[in-house]
Amino acid sequence: MGQVAILSLVTFCALFVSMKTHEWRLLLSVPVIWVLFLPLVYFGLKYKIYWTDSEVFQKASGGADIRIKYNEIERIESEVSKLGELLSASRPFRRIAIYAENSRGEGKFIDVSLKHFAADDVRKLVRMIHGRRPDLALPKHWMG
Repeated sequence: MGQVAILSLVTFCALFVSMKTHEWRLLLSVPVIWVLFLPLVYFGLKYKIYWTDSEVFQKASGGADIRIKYNEIERIESEVSKLGELLSASRPFRRIAIYAENSRGEGKFIDVSLKHFAADDVRKLVRMIHGRRPDLALPKHWMG
């Protein structure tokens, strides 16, 4: 929503400047910005986190679905991306990360973006995990 607001403001500013100066080339560049922005919106809408009584799963555009059963969860961390992750945009910048190891010894994780999801929904998920796994240490500010 913030990005849409910023691009809308840029659009209105470009329109204002174009009308004042009668120079329309600036305004012609605005649709290009919106066209480049639309794929980000599309991929963002495909990123979802679900949970049931037995597991948490992530659906993300371009990636395989990730399912973690509650009994597989090893730890849950509140994290911020490191420089390499930030530059590659491979993981959400601020996130709750759910780490697991399955029966074959393979590690996997689910990232719950703190930018994409409402804080109350993240708290509901953390409370659900805590209800199934009270033995896990959970991020402090997400239990309330």
